[in-house]
Amino acid sequence: MQASLCLANVGALFEAFDAIPLVFAVLLGGLVGLEREMSGRPAGLRTHVLVCVSATMLIMMSQSAAADGGAGVSGRVVFDPNRMGAGIVTGIGFLGAATVLRSGDVLRGLTTAACIWFVAGLGIVLGYQNYALGIVSTAIALFVLTVLNRMTSIIEPVVYRRLIVLHRRHDATGVSDAIGAILKERGVRVLDIASGHDNDGGVNELVFFVSLKNEFQAPELTETVAALDGISSARWLLIEAQH
Repeated sequence: MQASLCLANVGALFEAFDAIPLVFAVLLGGLVGLEREMSGRPAGLRTHVLVCVSATMLIMMSQSAAADGGAGVSGRVVFDPNRMGAGIVTGIGFLGAATVLRSGDVLRGLTTAACIWFVAGLGIVLGYQNYALGIVSTAIALFVLTVLNRMTSIIEPVVYRRLIVLHRRHDATGVSDAIGAILKERGVRVLDIASGHDNDGGVNELVFFVSLKNEFQAPELTETVAALDGISSARWLLIEAQH
């Protein structure tokens, strides 16, 4: 008896208020959020579901207000549901920006920010009850986050680094030329060179801004450079890394 009564109440809810878009928002937004949660990202399942449901709810509300024509409001009021969608897309940028973290030269959270922007757009699509487009878009997003993520492991992207070398030799030009020859031999492109000198410690610093294929050759390169005469240390720093 209680089960049938509960089903009757749910049926009455669906008749009084079309909750199907919200159900799709929970399911589809939850799938994207679940992938982010399993990847250990700070914006996970709950965040993505709430963003998707909120966008869907606001679109449904704007459509309802436009259909009522401003009933109960004094004067002539014109409601445009498209403005609500534009406001959602603009406002979600603040939440997406909060997931992008910069630590020194390392940039993280861009994919999660894109996912939040995606589920906001997904909520708009579901609010307009275009379920087929929402399902296909979600499938594409999950393909990008899972399959393409694995495919990137076999790609050797170009990375940008700084090679910082400390040396005690006075001929900085000779050291720079020797290191430049080593880098060129290994296919590393030198974009710029900066230098500095410490009068008290008698230590010179050379900074090579380079681009290279990510072939995990950094350890071998630093060992080769550090083995040169007069070199005190050699180390790499990433200029940019996106996740």
